[in-house]
Amino acid sequence: MNQDINGLVKELGMEDPIFRQKFLDRPLPLSKGNGEWLSIPSEGKSVYHLTKNELIQYVIDVPKQKNNLKVLVTDLDGKVLYHSAGSKDTQVNLHHIIENATMIHIAQQHDEHPILSSFYPISLSGPKAFLIVSGSPKPTVIYVNEPGITPYVLAVITFILCFYYITKRKMKEIEGIASGLMEIAKGNLKHRIQEKSNDELGSLASNINYMAQELDQMMERQRETEKLKDELITNVSHDLRTPLTSIMGYMRLVKDHQYQSQTQLDEYVDIAYGKSEQLKTLVEALFDFTRLNHKGIQLKMEQVCLNQMLDQLMEELVPAAQGNNVTFCKDFPAERIMIKVSPNHMVRVFENILMNAIKYSLHPGTIRVKLKKSEGAARIIVSNATSEPLSKEAVKRLFERFYRVDSSRSSSKGGTGLGLAITKSIIELHHGSIDVEYDEPEITFVITLPLGSGTQKEGNKELSRFLFPHDRVQ
Repeated sequence: MNQDINGLVKELGMEDPIFRQKFLDRPLPLSKGNGEWLSIPSEGKSVYHLTKNELIQYVIDVPKQKNNLKVLVTDLDGKVLYHSAGSKDTQVNLHHIIENATMIHIAQQHDEHPILSSFYPISLSGPKAFLIVSGSPKPTVIYVNEPGITPYVLAVITFILCFYYITKRKMKEIEGIASGLMEIAKGNLKHRIQEKSNDELGSLASNINYMAQELDQMMERQRETEKLKDELITNVSHDLRTPLTSIMGYMRLVKDHQYQSQTQLDEYVDIAYGKSEQLKTLVEALFDFTRLNHKGIQLKMEQVCLNQMLDQLMEELVPAAQGNNVTFCKDFPAERIMIKVSPNHMVRVFENILMNAIKYSLHPGTIRVKLKKSEGAARIIVSNATSEPLSKEAVKRLFERFYRVDSSRSSSKGGTGLGLAITKSIIELHHGSIDVEYDEPEITFVITLPLGSGTQKEGNKELSRFLFPHDRVQ
């Protein structure tokens, strides 16, 4: 009642549609009576028209509508000046109300609610008055469930069942791993344990399977190594025994004087010497192969011109090519390709490849030699038509030591079966690679070597000192 009346009317009009509908632009009666009329302007030209008593009564009735409260306005003697709707009090005992306002009155009956009262001193345009508000608060009901023993029993039973289920499943998985280990221990390295989970047991099963796979592959490699070792011993024994038997046979003939003339004696000696040379070549080739496969070997690297090296080597092999009715056809770039290699070893590589091409080419035939640069490397491509068809197995095994296409291992074409194996070892020592392609009847060797930086002056070195035509190993 003490606040600004204009502001109160506007606030009620904004918040309460009923108030706005009842008093906004209300027509004034012809006779206003004795009540104090209020005219409060609103938005635009609208005006609230109501008496002061109507405003007070409306304000008192609002708590009753919202919260079911009883509101009274009394003078200092307890006479009721205004009351909320539904109240019929005309006189109240202020002393009793003030006393009860300081405590909570709890009804004695179970179905009654406590009554709360509050009072506030106010002024109504001069005279003092009291605002008394009373009512029963809305009860809040809280339900508390007191658990018995049943939930605990159910929890224990659920825990036991879950533990039993999980444990049983894990025990089956452990039994499967144990059974798989026993099978692998018996030597069945192909057996694999089923991986049933992604936890530690699943990881254990995966690791055991990986171990079995690695052991199986290692055993396979060991069996292959044993097989190659047996073949090596057989081939070496054969290649050493054949010339040695011939040498011993002819030397016995000489020792026993089983010759008819000096010419026949010289013939026996020449054959024995030739076989001894062949035996020496085989032993030296075997020694070279073993030395080249030793990881501690150091190569003396020099910068050379690859064009010049190949050109000079092909010139030296022209007589051998003409003797087998084959010709060379070269395709070299105009650019000088410089490469850092061990000259002696690299000449041996090209010599082995070209001599094999001469021996096994069709007669007459052509050997094509191509040199080019490709992605920081030099590529040497040697192609020729073979005189004998090759199987896939033969092509695959060309670089194996002591492997020869001639299964009878006859010496009609010479060779030790170590030439290509030595060639591959030398190329790998230079960090290069050699590949073979066969499209009947043509076979192609592709040698790839990393390029080295060099000067034109370095490439003009005399290469003849690196070529050793009297020390060839096929």
